[in-house]
Amino acid sequence: MRPPNERLLSFSILLGIVLSLAVSIGMTVHAVIVGSVEGGWVYPYVESPDVSMVVAWLIYSAGAAATLLIPWHVAERRPWWTLVIWILVATALQWVLRTTAPYSLEAQFASDGANSFQSVAEKHDAADLLKYHGRVRLNAPLHVQSNMPGKLLLTEGLHLVTARTDVLPWLVIGISNLGALLMFGFVRDLLDSRRIALYAAVLYLFLPARTFFLPLMNTVTPLAVIACGWLLLRWLKTNRTLYAAVLGFALYGLVFFEPLPLVIGLLFLALALAAIGRGDIPWERFVAQTAATIAVFIGTAEIMTASTGFNIVRTFQSIGRHAMEFNATAARPYAVWITGNLREFALGAGLCQAVASAGVLLTWLSAPGSWRERLSHPIAATCIGLFAVLAAVDLIGVNRGEVTRLWIFLGCFYQIPLAWACSLRDSQLAIAVVLGVTAFHAAVGTTLIGFVVP
Repeated sequence: MRPPNERLLSFSILLGIVLSLAVSIGMTVHAVIVGSVEGGWVYPYVESPDVSMVVAWLIYSAGAAATLLIPWHVAERRPWWTLVIWILVATALQWVLRTTAPYSLEAQFASDGANSFQSVAEKHDAADLLKYHGRVRLNAPLHVQSNMPGKLLLTEGLHLVTARTDVLPWLVIGISNLGALLMFGFVRDLLDSRRIALYAAVLYLFLPARTFFLPLMNTVTPLAVIACGWLLLRWLKTNRTLYAAVLGFALYGLVFFEPLPLVIGLLFLALALAAIGRGDIPWERFVAQTAATIAVFIGTAEIMTASTGFNIVRTFQSIGRHAMEFNATAARPYAVWITGNLREFALGAGLCQAVASAGVLLTWLSAPGSWRERLSHPIAATCIGLFAVLAAVDLIGVNRGEVTRLWIFLGCFYQIPLAWACSLRDSQLAIAVVLGVTAFHAAVGTTLIGFVVP
């Protein structure tokens, strides 16, 4: 079933490209404010353009578009090898871009102001971080205070590989880039298309918000979220209780690493309802297997508490209180950020992606046929779920500003509608232009704005 209004899709992609270029140019003259002065948080401009930066921007954006030079009959036949090549190219382009960035990766990673997980992990072993997490967290710098122990333990694990602060950031970048593999698997199972999956994977690699905040741990969070989504799709497709049970374990891992992405459950619910509507899984079986997911989650939590002393529920509640207290202390008013967060999120997820996602949703809502037929289509369910997640995470008001970093996990999923829209074209031109423009936007912001200030 193809959407009837492909002109709307084409217009939304073109509008996104124009807006993205306009914002990128605005950044070069420091005319675009990322954040809100009234809301109490703005990312500062720390550099002005010079010749070396412009060269790096062009190399980064042209290099991103050049990844699509692999013939598609080869890419679709050997997708995993294609992804490996793309990951290596993206990593190399990150190195080029960082040669003109205002701060080195080592300075960012070792800074308590930007990434306090490094210094705290150096002082404590894994057992202490779990058993005495409450005490460690309260006596630690701000980022550790507002986070679950997962990021600390990952940093601790990286120390087993090397203690060099000039190498550790590249390990984080490498791990974050591996999310392209998970994105491919998720989208392939969601839309039954290797081409769309490859498009979404390459867009993930050049996602602006992720580029801005490498090598911080927030860029690793999407791996846990996408892995949970992939398990859900495998469960819905196969009807196997094993996938439902493993999803319960994975959800515990997600909360252990970062609890905010639990709001992605609205997207998962939309996908599950669409699968039930299509007859992919009987609702009775879905309800029964959901009970297995919940049981495994609770069982994992109890085992962790008994074996390590770490109580995930108590820690989650404490971090929630800390977030609300921080908003009050920092004087970040709720009303300002209801709209401010949306603007900032669009800049981080990509203007092309945000506009195209709205275009795809409008296309399916206006398509002929019954509501059940329209809403049960995977891409329609994806768009509805994504906008439901965006509305929910915005309206609850936990995050007021800084969502470019905090909502990276959500921005990753907004690549999917754009990938789907681009796949309707017979040529690769649309995705190549979008990718180049997105990478250019990411490069300009990374080198001019102090998203991560040591």
